[in-house]
Amino acid sequence: MLKVHSHKIFKLALVTIIFFSISNELFSQDITTLRSVNEAISLALKNNSTIINAYLDKLKADKKVSEVYSENLVPTLNLNSRYSRAFKKQVFEIAGERFDIGSDNLIIHTIDATESLPILGTPIFAGIRIAEYFASTQKENILLVENDVKNQVKRSYYTVLLAKAVVEVNAASLENAQANFTVVNSKYNGGVATEFDYLRAKVRVDNAIPLLSKSQRSLEISQKSLLNAIGLKDQETIDVSGELTYDSLEVWGNTDYMITAISENYVAVRQLRLNKKINEELVNVDKANYLPKLYLFGQYSLGTQENDGKSLSKYGFYNTLNAGLGLQWDLNLFRNSYKVDQSEIEVKKTNEQISDTKQKLKLLSQSAIIAIEDAKERIVAQKKTLSLAERGLELANASYRAGVLNQIDVQDSQQILNESRLAYLQAIYDYQIAKAELEKLLER
Repeated sequence: MLKVHSHKIFKLALVTIIFFSISNELFSQDITTLRSVNEAISLALKNNSTIINAYLDKLKADKKVSEVYSENLVPTLNLNSRYSRAFKKQVFEIAGERFDIGSDNLIIHTIDATESLPILGTPIFAGIRIAEYFASTQKENILLVENDVKNQVKRSYYTVLLAKAVVEVNAASLENAQANFTVVNSKYNGGVATEFDYLRAKVRVDNAIPLLSKSQRSLEISQKSLLNAIGLKDQETIDVSGELTYDSLEVWGNTDYMITAISENYVAVRQLRLNKKINEELVNVDKANYLPKLYLFGQYSLGTQENDGKSLSKYGFYNTLNAGLGLQWDLNLFRNSYKVDQSEIEVKKTNEQISDTKQKLKLLSQSAIIAIEDAKERIVAQKKTLSLAERGLELANASYRAGVLNQIDVQDSQQILNESRLAYLQAIYDYQIAKAELEKLLER
Protein backbone atom coordinates (compact mmCIF):
# COMPACT_ATOMS: atom_id res chain seq x y z
CA MET A 1 0.00 0.00 0.00
CA LEU A 2 2.82 2.42 0.82
CA LYS A 3 4.59 1.60 -2.42
CA VAL A 4 1.50 2.34 -4.49
CA HIS A 5 0.99 5.58 -2.63
CA SER A 6 4.61 6.58 -3.16
CA HIS A 7 4.25 6.16 -6.91
CA LYS A 8 1.16 8.38 -6.83
CA ILE A 9 3.07 11.05 -4.95
CA PHE A 10 5.91 10.96 -7.41
CA LYS A 11 3.55 11.15 -10.41
CA LEU A 12 1.64 14.06 -8.86
CA ALA A 13 4.85 15.99 -8.32
CA LEU A 14 6.02 15.25 -11.85
CA VAL A 15 2.68 16.34 -13.34
CA THR A 16 2.80 19.55 -11.28
CA ILE A 17 6.27 20.48 -12.59
CA ILE A 18 5.28 19.70 -16.19
CA PHE A 19 2.06 21.69 -15.82
CA PHE A 20 3.81 24.80 -14.54
CA SER A 21 6.54 24.47 -17.16
CA ILE A 22 4.01 24.25 -20.00
CA SER A 23 1.91 27.05 -18.48
CA ASN A 24 4.94 29.32 -18.23
CA GLU A 25 5.90 28.56 -21.83
CA LEU A 26 2.44 29.34 -23.17
CA PHE A 27 2.11 32.35 -20.91
CA SER A 28 5.45 33.82 -21.97
CA GLN A 29 4.38 33.88 -25.61
CA ASP A 30 1.89 36.72 -24.93
CA ILE A 31 3.92 38.93 -22.60
CA THR A 32 6.56 41.63 -22.91
CA THR A 33 9.89 40.81 -21.29
CA LEU A 34 12.00 43.65 -19.92
CA ARG A 35 15.75 43.21 -20.10
CA SER A 36 16.76 45.84 -17.53
CA VAL A 37 15.37 48.17 -14.91
CA ASN A 38 16.29 51.15 -17.12
CA GLU A 39 14.04 49.79 -19.86
CA ALA A 40 11.19 49.57 -17.35
CA ILE A 41 11.81 53.16 -16.22
CA SER A 42 11.90 54.38 -19.82
CA LEU A 43 8.49 52.82 -20.46
CA ALA A 44 7.08 54.29 -17.23
CA LEU A 45 8.19 57.82 -18.12
CA LYS A 46 6.12 57.54 -21.29
CA ASN A 47 3.07 55.66 -20.02
CA ASN A 48 2.55 56.32 -16.30
CA SER A 49 -0.67 58.31 -15.79
CA THR A 50 0.70 60.27 -12.82
CA ILE A 51 3.58 61.59 -14.95
CA ILE A 52 1.24 62.43 -17.83
CA ASN A 53 -1.02 64.39 -15.47
CA ALA A 54 2.00 66.23 -14.06
CA TYR A 55 2.95 67.38 -17.55
CA LEU A 56 -0.65 68.50 -18.18
CA ASP A 57 -0.60 70.49 -14.93
CA LYS A 58 2.61 72.19 -16.09
CA LEU A 59 1.01 73.02 -19.43
CA LYS A 60 -2.00 74.46 -17.59
CA ALA A 61 0.28 76.57 -15.39
CA ASP A 62 2.06 77.95 -18.48
CA LYS A 63 -1.31 78.95 -19.92
CA LYS A 64 -2.13 80.66 -16.63
CA VAL A 65 1.06 82.74 -16.90
CA SER A 66 -0.01 83.86 -20.38
CA GLU A 67 -3.45 84.70 -19.02
CA VAL A 68 -1.98 86.85 -16.23
CA TYR A 69 0.23 88.71 -18.70
CA SER A 70 -2.82 89.34 -20.87
CA GLU A 71 -4.94 90.52 -17.95
CA ASN A 72 -2.33 92.93 -16.58
CA LEU A 73 -0.49 94.28 -19.62
CA VAL A 74 -3.21 94.37 -22.28
CA PRO A 75 -6.11 96.87 -21.93
CA THR A 76 -9.45 95.36 -21.01
CA LEU A 77 -12.01 95.85 -23.77
CA ASN A 78 -15.78 95.42 -23.39
CA LEU A 79 -18.47 95.81 -26.03
CA ASN A 80 -22.03 96.56 -24.96
CA SER A 81 -24.99 96.88 -27.32
CA ARG A 82 -28.53 97.75 -26.22
CA TYR A 83 -31.87 98.29 -27.88
CA SER A 84 -34.78 99.54 -25.82
CA ARG A 85 -38.41 100.19 -26.77
CA ALA A 86 -40.44 102.82 -24.91
CA PHE A 87 -43.95 101.41 -24.47
CA LYS A 88 -44.96 104.32 -22.25
CA LYS A 89 -43.04 107.58 -22.25
CA GLN A 90 -42.97 110.32 -19.65
CA VAL A 91 -45.32 113.20 -20.43
CA PHE A 92 -45.38 116.77 -19.10
CA GLU A 93 -47.59 119.82 -19.86
CA ILE A 94 -46.56 123.34 -20.80
CA ALA A 95 -49.22 126.01 -21.41
CA GLY A 96 -51.86 123.34 -21.80
CA GLU A 97 -49.88 121.29 -24.28
CA ARG A 98 -48.63 117.76 -23.63
CA PHE A 99 -45.11 116.79 -24.55
CA ASP A 100 -43.47 113.33 -24.62
CA ILE A 101 -39.97 112.86 -23.23
CA GLY A 102 -37.73 110.36 -24.97
CA SER A 103 -38.07 108.35 -28.15
CA ASP A 104 -39.86 105.20 -29.12
CA ASN A 105 -36.60 103.45 -30.02
CA LEU A 106 -33.16 103.70 -28.42
CA ILE A 107 -30.09 102.00 -29.85
CA ILE A 108 -26.66 102.43 -28.28
CA HIS A 109 -23.30 100.64 -28.75
CA THR A 110 -20.36 101.31 -26.44
CA ILE A 111 -16.78 100.10 -26.34
CA ASP A 112 -15.07 100.53 -22.96
CA ALA A 113 -11.31 100.25 -22.50
CA THR A 114 -9.52 100.23 -19.13
CA GLU A 115 -5.86 99.84 -18.27
CA SER A 116 -4.53 99.67 -14.72
CA LEU A 117 -1.46 101.75 -13.96
CA PRO A 118 1.35 99.73 -12.28
CA ILE A 119 1.79 102.24 -9.46
CA LEU A 120 0.56 102.71 -5.89
CA GLY A 121 -2.02 100.01 -5.08
CA THR A 122 -1.92 98.11 -8.37
CA PRO A 123 0.69 95.30 -7.98
CA ILE A 124 0.64 94.18 -11.61
CA PHE A 125 4.15 92.76 -11.67
CA ALA A 126 3.61 90.95 -8.34
CA GLY A 127 0.71 89.07 -9.95
CA ILE A 128 2.91 88.14 -12.90
CA ARG A 129 5.67 86.90 -10.61
CA ILE A 130 3.17 84.79 -8.64
CA ALA A 131 2.00 83.12 -11.84
CA GLU A 132 5.59 82.45 -12.93
CA TYR A 133 6.49 81.00 -9.51
CA PHE A 134 3.44 78.75 -9.72
CA ALA A 135 4.54 77.53 -13.16
CA SER A 136 7.96 76.79 -11.69
CA THR A 137 6.40 74.74 -8.88
CA GLN A 138 4.63 72.64 -11.51
CA LYS A 139 7.93 72.11 -13.31
CA GLU A 140 9.47 70.92 -10.06
CA ASN A 141 6.40 68.75 -9.49
CA ILE A 142 7.19 66.88 -12.72
CA LEU A 143 10.63 66.04 -11.32
CA LEU A 144 9.10 64.99 -8.00
CA VAL A 145 6.56 62.72 -9.69
CA GLU A 146 9.21 61.23 -11.98
CA ASN A 147 11.41 60.47 -8.96
CA ASP A 148 8.52 58.74 -7.19
CA VAL A 149 7.59 56.72 -10.28
CA LYS A 150 11.21 55.69 -10.90
CA ASN A 151 11.48 54.52 -7.29
CA GLN A 152 8.20 52.62 -7.54
CA VAL A 153 9.25 50.95 -10.80
CA LYS A 154 12.63 49.94 -9.36
CA ARG A 155 10.97 48.44 -6.29
CA SER A 156 8.45 46.54 -8.43
CA TYR A 157 11.15 45.39 -10.86
CA TYR A 158 13.41 44.00 -8.13
CA THR A 159 10.39 42.44 -6.40
CA VAL A 160 9.68 40.48 -9.60
CA LEU A 161 13.32 39.34 -9.74
CA LEU A 162 13.16 38.25 -6.10
CA ALA A 163 9.86 36.42 -6.69
CA LYS A 164 11.36 34.61 -9.70
CA ALA A 165 14.39 33.63 -7.63
CA VAL A 166 12.14 32.29 -4.86
CA VAL A 167 10.26 30.21 -7.45
CA GLU A 168 13.58 28.80 -8.65
CA VAL A 169 14.63 27.97 -5.08
CA ASN A 170 11.31 26.23 -4.39
CA ALA A 171 11.46 24.38 -7.70
CA ALA A 172 14.98 23.19 -6.89
CA SER A 173 13.81 22.21 -3.43
CA LEU A 174 10.99 20.14 -4.91
CA GLU A 175 13.35 18.52 -7.39
CA ASN A 176 15.79 17.68 -4.61
CA ALA A 177 12.94 16.34 -2.46
CA GLN A 178 11.80 14.11 -5.30
CA ALA A 179 15.33 12.85 -5.91
CA ASN A 180 15.72 12.16 -2.21
CA PHE A 181 12.36 10.39 -2.14
CA THR A 182 13.48 8.14 -5.00
CA VAL A 183 16.56 7.09 -3.02
CA VAL A 184 14.59 6.60 0.20
CA ASN A 185 11.85 4.67 -1.60
CA SER A 186 14.44 2.38 -3.19
CA LYS A 187 16.06 1.73 0.19
CA TYR A 188 12.69 1.22 1.83
CA ASN A 189 11.71 -1.32 -0.79
CA GLY A 190 15.04 -3.04 -0.20
CA GLY A 191 14.43 -3.14 3.51
CA VAL A 192 17.33 -0.80 4.31
CA ALA A 193 15.39 2.39 5.15
CA THR A 194 12.76 2.59 7.87
CA GLU A 195 9.13 3.49 7.34
CA PHE A 196 9.80 6.67 9.31
CA ASP A 197 12.41 7.76 6.73
CA TYR A 198 10.00 6.91 3.94
CA LEU A 199 7.17 8.96 5.46
CA ARG A 200 9.41 11.97 6.11
CA ALA A 201 10.62 11.94 2.50
CA LYS A 202 7.06 11.67 1.23
CA VAL A 203 5.83 14.51 3.44
CA ARG A 204 8.71 16.65 2.28
CA VAL A 205 7.58 16.22 -1.36
CA ASP A 206 3.98 16.92 -0.38
CA ASN A 207 4.96 20.17 1.34
CA ALA A 208 7.21 21.34 -1.48
CA ILE A 209 4.45 21.22 -4.14
CA PRO A 210 2.07 23.86 -2.60
CA LEU A 211 5.08 25.97 -1.59
CA LEU A 212 6.14 26.13 -5.24
CA SER A 213 2.58 26.95 -6.31
CA LYS A 214 2.34 29.76 -3.74
CA SER A 215 5.61 31.32 -4.88
CA GLN A 216 4.41 31.24 -8.50
CA ARG A 217 1.24 33.07 -7.50
CA SER A 218 3.37 35.66 -5.69
CA LEU A 219 5.41 36.07 -8.85
CA GLU A 220 2.25 36.69 -10.86
CA ILE A 221 1.09 39.34 -8.38
CA SER A 222 4.48 41.11 -8.45
CA GLN A 223 4.39 41.14 -12.26
CA LYS A 224 0.99 42.84 -12.19
CA SER A 225 2.30 45.42 -9.71
CA LEU A 226 5.20 46.17 -12.06
CA LEU A 227 2.77 46.50 -14.96
CA ASN A 228 0.69 48.97 -12.95
CA ALA A 229 3.78 51.00 -11.96
CA ILE A 230 4.88 51.28 -15.58
CA GLY A 231 1.37 52.21 -16.71
CA LEU A 232 0.97 49.92 -19.72
CA LYS A 233 -2.81 50.02 -19.85
CA ASP A 234 -3.32 47.70 -22.85
CA GLN A 235 -0.86 45.07 -21.64
CA GLU A 236 -2.19 42.25 -19.49
CA THR A 237 1.08 40.99 -18.05
CA ILE A 238 4.79 41.62 -18.13
CA ASP A 239 8.00 39.79 -17.19
CA VAL A 240 11.66 40.58 -16.58
CA SER A 241 14.83 38.75 -17.52
CA GLY A 242 18.06 38.42 -15.56
CA GLU A 243 18.57 37.93 -11.85
CA LEU A 244 19.25 39.87 -8.68
CA THR A 245 22.84 41.08 -8.76
CA TYR A 246 25.14 43.13 -6.57
CA ASP A 247 28.05 45.28 -7.72
CA SER A 248 30.67 45.25 -4.97
CA LEU A 249 32.64 47.99 -6.73
CA GLU A 250 29.81 50.54 -6.57
CA VAL A 251 30.98 53.81 -4.97
CA TRP A 252 28.58 56.43 -3.60
CA GLY A 253 30.95 59.18 -2.58
CA ASN A 254 31.24 61.23 0.59
CA THR A 255 28.35 60.47 2.95
CA ASP A 256 28.20 63.89 4.62
CA TYR A 257 28.20 65.64 1.25
CA MET A 258 25.31 63.48 0.00
CA ILE A 259 23.23 64.11 3.11
CA THR A 260 23.80 67.88 2.88
CA ALA A 261 23.04 67.95 -0.85
CA ILE A 262 19.81 66.01 -0.33
CA SER A 263 18.55 68.08 2.62
CA GLU A 264 19.34 71.42 0.97
CA ASN A 265 18.49 70.83 -2.68
CA TYR A 266 15.96 68.01 -2.97
CA VAL A 267 13.00 68.84 -5.20
CA ALA A 268 10.55 69.01 -2.27
CA VAL A 269 12.69 71.73 -0.65
CA ARG A 270 12.90 73.65 -3.92
CA GLN A 271 9.10 73.54 -4.21
CA LEU A 272 8.68 74.90 -0.70
CA ARG A 273 11.08 77.75 -1.44
CA LEU A 274 8.96 78.66 -4.45
CA ASN A 275 5.83 78.52 -2.29
CA LYS A 276 7.54 80.88 0.13
CA LYS A 277 8.19 83.35 -2.69
CA ILE A 278 4.54 83.13 -3.70
CA ASN A 279 3.43 83.85 -0.12
CA GLU A 280 5.85 86.78 0.10
CA GLU A 281 4.38 88.25 -3.08
CA LEU A 282 0.88 87.79 -1.64
CA VAL A 283 1.98 89.83 1.36
CA ASN A 284 3.04 92.62 -1.02
CA VAL A 285 -0.30 92.38 -2.84
CA ASP A 286 -2.25 92.69 0.41
CA LYS A 287 -0.11 95.61 1.57
CA ALA A 288 -0.70 97.35 -1.75
CA ASN A 289 -4.43 97.33 -0.99
CA TYR A 290 -3.80 100.13 1.54
CA LEU A 291 -3.11 102.46 -1.42
CA PRO A 292 -5.46 103.73 -4.13
CA LYS A 293 -5.54 102.10 -7.57
CA LEU A 294 -5.21 104.30 -10.63
CA TYR A 295 -6.40 103.33 -14.08
CA LEU A 296 -6.90 104.88 -17.49
CA PHE A 297 -10.23 104.51 -19.23
CA GLY A 298 -11.78 105.35 -22.54
CA GLN A 299 -15.22 104.95 -24.06
CA TYR A 300 -16.57 105.18 -27.56
CA SER A 301 -20.36 105.32 -28.03
CA LEU A 302 -22.52 105.04 -31.13
CA GLY A 303 -26.23 105.54 -30.64
CA THR A 304 -29.53 106.85 -31.91
CA GLN A 305 -32.98 107.82 -30.66
CA GLU A 306 -35.86 107.74 -33.10
CA ASN A 307 -39.62 107.55 -33.02
CA ASP A 308 -41.71 105.15 -35.03
CA GLY A 309 -42.46 105.98 -38.61
CA LYS A 310 -38.88 106.12 -39.84
CA SER A 311 -37.01 103.19 -41.37
CA LEU A 312 -33.85 101.92 -39.67
CA SER A 313 -31.73 103.00 -42.64
CA LYS A 314 -32.73 106.60 -42.03
CA TYR A 315 -31.95 106.66 -38.32
CA GLY A 316 -29.54 109.43 -37.37
CA PHE A 317 -26.64 107.94 -35.42
CA TYR A 318 -24.36 110.01 -33.22
CA ASN A 319 -21.04 109.02 -31.65
CA THR A 320 -19.01 110.16 -28.68
CA LEU A 321 -15.48 109.49 -27.45
CA ASN A 322 -14.32 109.97 -23.86
CA ALA A 323 -11.10 109.22 -22.02
CA GLY A 324 -9.81 109.93 -18.56
CA LEU A 325 -8.08 108.84 -15.36
CA GLY A 326 -9.87 106.88 -12.66
CA LEU A 327 -9.17 106.15 -8.99
CA GLN A 328 -10.42 103.31 -6.82
CA TRP A 329 -9.60 103.11 -3.13
CA ASP A 330 -10.74 100.49 -0.63
CA LEU A 331 -10.99 102.38 2.65
CA ASN A 332 -11.68 99.27 4.77
CA LEU A 333 -8.11 99.45 6.08
CA PHE A 334 -8.70 97.41 9.24
CA ARG A 335 -10.15 94.52 7.25
CA ASN A 336 -7.14 94.58 4.94
CA SER A 337 -4.75 94.50 7.89
CA TYR A 338 -6.15 91.08 8.82
CA LYS A 339 -5.42 89.83 5.30
CA VAL A 340 -1.83 91.07 5.60
CA ASP A 341 -1.44 89.26 8.94
CA GLN A 342 -2.74 86.02 7.43
CA SER A 343 -0.34 86.26 4.48
CA GLU A 344 2.61 86.87 6.79
CA ILE A 345 1.61 83.83 8.85
CA GLU A 346 1.68 81.71 5.67
CA VAL A 347 5.27 82.84 5.09
CA LYS A 348 6.22 81.75 8.60
CA LYS A 349 4.47 78.41 8.09
CA THR A 350 6.43 77.83 4.90
CA ASN A 351 9.69 78.54 6.72
CA GLU A 352 8.75 75.94 9.31
CA GLN A 353 7.83 73.43 6.60
CA ILE A 354 11.20 73.95 4.92
CA SER A 355 13.05 73.29 8.19
CA ASP A 356 10.95 70.22 8.93
CA THR A 357 11.38 68.82 5.42
CA LYS A 358 15.16 69.30 5.57
CA GLN A 359 15.33 67.38 8.85
CA LYS A 360 13.20 64.55 7.49
CA LEU A 361 15.34 64.34 4.36
CA LYS A 362 18.45 64.02 6.51
CA LEU A 363 16.87 61.10 8.37
CA LEU A 364 15.72 59.44 5.14
CA SER A 365 19.14 59.76 3.51
CA GLN A 366 20.92 58.49 6.63
CA SER A 367 18.51 55.55 6.84
CA ALA A 368 19.09 54.67 3.16
CA ILE A 369 22.89 54.80 3.59
CA ILE A 370 22.72 52.62 6.72
CA ALA A 371 20.45 50.15 4.93
CA ILE A 372 22.91 49.96 2.02
CA GLU A 373 25.85 49.25 4.30
CA ASP A 374 23.87 46.68 6.27
CA ALA A 375 22.78 44.89 3.07
CA LYS A 376 26.35 44.86 1.74
CA GLU A 377 27.62 43.20 4.93
CA ARG A 378 24.83 40.61 4.81
CA ILE A 379 25.53 39.86 1.14
CA VAL A 380 29.16 39.02 1.88
CA ALA A 381 28.27 36.90 4.92
CA GLN A 382 25.37 35.08 3.26
CA LYS A 383 27.42 34.29 0.16
CA LYS A 384 29.93 32.41 2.31
CA THR A 385 27.13 30.68 4.21
CA LEU A 386 25.48 29.64 0.94
CA SER A 387 28.67 28.00 -0.32
CA LEU A 388 28.97 26.05 2.93
CA ALA A 389 25.30 25.01 2.83
CA GLU A 390 25.60 23.75 -0.77
CA ARG A 391 28.63 21.67 0.17
CA GLY A 392 26.85 20.41 3.28
CA LEU A 393 23.89 19.12 1.27
CA GLU A 394 26.19 17.34 -1.18
CA LEU A 395 27.95 15.58 1.69
CA ALA A 396 24.65 14.74 3.42
CA ASN A 397 23.19 13.13 0.28
CA ALA A 398 26.37 11.13 -0.36
CA SER A 399 26.57 10.04 3.27
CA TYR A 400 22.94 8.96 3.30
CA ARG A 401 23.42 6.84 0.21
CA ALA A 402 26.43 5.24 1.92
CA GLY A 403 24.37 4.65 5.05
CA VAL A 404 26.44 6.95 7.25
CA LEU A 405 23.72 9.59 7.91
CA ASN A 406 19.99 9.22 8.38
CA GLN A 407 17.11 10.92 6.55
CA ILE A 408 16.72 13.68 9.14
CA ASP A 409 20.26 14.89 8.51
CA VAL A 410 19.58 15.15 4.77
CA GLN A 411 16.39 17.14 5.31
CA ASP A 412 18.12 19.46 7.77
CA SER A 413 20.85 20.11 5.21
CA GLN A 414 18.26 20.88 2.53
CA GLN A 415 16.41 23.24 4.88
CA ILE A 416 19.63 25.06 5.74
CA LEU A 417 20.48 25.42 2.05
CA ASN A 418 17.04 26.84 1.21
CA GLU A 419 17.24 29.32 4.09
CA SER A 420 20.75 30.35 3.03
CA ARG A 421 19.69 30.89 -0.58
CA LEU A 422 16.68 32.96 0.42
CA ALA A 423 18.72 34.99 2.92
CA TYR A 424 21.33 35.73 0.24
CA LEU A 425 18.66 36.77 -2.27
CA GLN A 426 16.89 38.89 0.37
CA ALA A 427 20.16 40.68 1.18
CA ILE A 428 20.69 41.56 -2.50
CA TYR A 429 17.04 42.67 -2.78
CA ASP A 430 17.37 44.86 0.33
CA TYR A 431 20.50 46.42 -1.15
CA GLN A 432 18.73 47.27 -4.42
CA ILE A 433 15.72 48.74 -2.59
CA ALA A 434 17.94 50.88 -0.35
CA LYS A 435 19.95 51.91 -3.39
CA ALA A 436 16.73 52.91 -5.21
CA GLU A 437 15.69 55.02 -2.20
CA LEU A 438 19.03 56.83 -2.13
CA GLU A 439 18.92 57.37 -5.90
CA LYS A 440 15.46 58.89 -5.48
CA LEU A 441 16.78 61.34 -2.88
CA LEU A 442 19.74 62.16 -5.15
CA GLU A 443 17.30 62.59 -8.08
CA ARG A 444 19.07 60.02 -10.25
